[in-house]
This record gives sequence, C-alpha cells and structure tokens, in this order.
Amino acid sequence: MSALEDRGLNYIIAARAYANLKNEIHGMKDWVEVCPGIAVKEWRHQPANPKARVRRHIVVRKQISRRPLAGGKLLFEDLPDYRFSLYVTSLDLPLDQIWNIYNSRADCENRIRELKQDFGLEAFCLQDFWATEASFRFIMVAYNLMSLFRHFGLNSHNQATLSTLRSYCFALGGWVSQHARKRVLKLSLPRQKRPWMDAILLKIQSLAAPFVYSTA
Repeated sequence: MSALEDRGLNYIIAARAYANLKNEIHGMKDWVEVCPGIAVKEWRHQPANPKARVRRHIVVRKQISRRPLAGGKLLFEDLPDYRFSLYVTSLDLPLDQIWNIYNSRADCENRIRELKQDFGLEAFCLQDFWATEASFRFIMVAYNLMSLFRHFGLNSHNQATLSTLRSYCFALGGWVSQHARKRVLKLSLPRQKRPWMDAILLKIQSLAAPFVYSTA
C-alpha cells in the first residue's frame, strides 16, 4: 500500500481481520445500512508502529438470515448471524460508493474464468515470447469487443459469457444476398425473436466511435 501511495495511486484492498482489528469491529455501533441486510462502518486505524500511516478502514456487515449467499467471514461466536468483510482504502468517498466500487471489481474472478474457458487464455504458449504476447493481446481485444457488444448492443450490465452470447446471438443460420444493388445479410430466426434482433442491429448501427465506457 505504501508503494501505491508513494506513486499517488488510489486503492481499495481487502484486508485481514487481525485480532486488534476484530476488537475494534466488535464494539462498533451506529452502523450505516446501505441496503437491506448490509451495513457499513468506517474508522481510522493507527498501527502499533507510530511511524506507520493512519489508514481508512471500512467494514461491511452482512446479515446471513436476510442474505444467506452474501460473502464474508464469521468473526464472532456471539454474532452468528453476521458475516464481515474488511477493506483498506485511500479514497475519500462516501461509504456506499466505496462498497459499490469494490463490489463491482470483485467480479473480476468471473471474468478471468471466462477468459480461460471461452477465449482460450490458458490454452496457448508459443515458442517465441513476442508471439505469445501478441496472441494474448488479440484475445483481450476480442474480450473487449464482446464487452462493448454486451454494453451497447444488448444494453445489458449482467455479464453474459461468450458461450451464452454464441447460442443467443452468433450461432445463427444466415446467408448473403443482393437486393436493390445492396448486399443484404439474411438471418434464419424464429418469428418471435426477430424484433429483438432488429433492435440490437439498430443500436449497433446508431453507434459511433469513440465509445464512452466506464469500467468502474
């Protein structure tokens, strides 16, 4: 963290709940509920070393009875209905924004899994280093194109994987024909699915680069 701070970079990092931090968390009151079953609290922690920097800690408390699938750890035997997650950050933002930013970033493991399973990220290794790097970069270009298609074409923020998109959007029978001196792509689609596909094609046709696309 010190290296990030020295370079002027902001960060949100998951932290371990050591004994001294657990003692502070256990006695906390006035939790701020950001949504049903999830509450947050912050404090400035000074390590035992007086030369160490004071850092902003944020703890998220999740009520198991209301959110049984919520992540986190059971820290206290006398609080069996709560899981906790702890973060350290340099950002000076409201608590709910810190939680939302990290929560969206925490989905990166699913994206890595998709890169491996659908884009073959771990299934190649060429003899030349630069050839391997070029292949890797092309895979990332393909992934970014699919992300743009999800965002702008489907107008969807749920991360449908490439295998799902393939069956719904790409693995379609089609042929190219000439009509009024224009080349026309004809797709074989069920009648009930045609308005949905027409809407996607119209969205794509109306787009113009550069795209404003936030990854936060």
